[in-house]
Amino acid sequence: MLEKLETYKVDMGKCFRCSLCKMVPLPVVKSSAFVDNCPISRYYHFHTYSGSGQQFMALAATEGRSDPDEQTAKVAFSCRSCGYCEVACKFIMDVDRHKINVAFREYLVRSGLSPTDHMKAVKNLNSKGSIIENPKRLPGSWAQGLGLKVLPLQKASVLIWAGCVQRDDDKAAQTANTLARLLLEAGVDVGILGDKEPCCGLPAYWRGYGDDFTEIVFKNTDLLNRLGVKTIITVSGSCLGSFRNIYPQYGSSPEPQVLHATEYLLQLVKRKKLKLKHPINATVTYHDPCYLGRQSQPDAKWKGEEKKAFGQLVYWDPPKEINYGTKGVYDAPRELIKAIPGITFHEMYRIREYAFCCGAGGGITNDTADMARQTALHRIDEAIDVGARSLVTACSHCQNHFTQSLKNSEMDHKITITDVIDLVAQSIGIEPSS
Repeated sequence: MLEKLETYKVDMGKCFRCSLCKMVPLPVVKSSAFVDNCPISRYYHFHTYSGSGQQFMALAATEGRSDPDEQTAKVAFSCRSCGYCEVACKFIMDVDRHKINVAFREYLVRSGLSPTDHMKAVKNLNSKGSIIENPKRLPGSWAQGLGLKVLPLQKASVLIWAGCVQRDDDKAAQTANTLARLLLEAGVDVGILGDKEPCCGLPAYWRGYGDDFTEIVFKNTDLLNRLGVKTIITVSGSCLGSFRNIYPQYGSSPEPQVLHATEYLLQLVKRKKLKLKHPINATVTYHDPCYLGRQSQPDAKWKGEEKKAFGQLVYWDPPKEINYGTKGVYDAPRELIKAIPGITFHEMYRIREYAFCCGAGGGITNDTADMARQTALHRIDEAIDVGARSLVTACSHCQNHFTQSLKNSEMDHKITITDVIDLVAQSIGIEPSS
């Protein structure tokens, strides 16, 4: 059961507890109040709850110095899987911190230590196609009345991948509906999978069910490759990161081009297929979703040898490209927001590859619900601190989690949570669906 984890043993041993995985690198710190960048480390204030702490737990397991138990699992499964520790660590060395954390989770699952909430979620995913036991709506009901082509019975050049969140969240369903109407307005030949749309599988990946995720990866890849579409557009940033970056790690990826809605909409705006003509007088900031941002950049292919000079200086022959997470989807949503007349845009302190997680990833359990909520509220505090009256994101998971966390809090903040897609539609003159 330790085979996969043992492949990362060298990387585990490179950690010297510098604590970069807990905070924003000093050269980019803009506010002392918003310097923590690991959600679980910030909440628990204990080193074990950090990228570094989890590396030492994993290393102890591979060396037979520690047998996993429920407390070990509690720490490992509290991680939000945001991937920040990997980006931060690469500030000084090239290691796969996040991949180790996921491999450690897979080892714990195989050891029978999966949280009960996670087991139920993955069981639902395998039997019902969603981690939600009784979702509000069928996968394709968000598109009712739009007359969209339904693949594979019909053919289209562009496929909208709506994602799972919209099955249980009204706002996410409305955003998917709005995206489709925008594409129809622009004359795009677009279709959907309707009620046959499966989950991208990311919830299984987050929870350490690597075998289940691998099966989903190959099934979905085969399905998407047979549709004959040229482009797949995801509504959620999480699905985008899954297709672009996580799928290749598990052996397959879709052949059609995969774009996030903001990337495709920006193309349409630049080609004047859509015109942002109605002013929106609002002061907004933008939250970078983890899987749309740093987690959407796949590793570059490389074949070579790791060497040492003078017994300690590590280098690669031939040189390889290090994945710093800087090539994720950062510019498209910002360009769209700034192109809307009347908008006043303020950046938060932690942005792009150093963005703070919303707290929704990793698989929330009863034990981690408060930590996940506090993570979202801390991010909302940051948005308010920079003067924003609206927090804009580009991921259904983030939008839903921010909204629910704010609703269930005692915070008296006058701030709205919205999606870039909805802002674009408002400026173009497309009203939200009822």
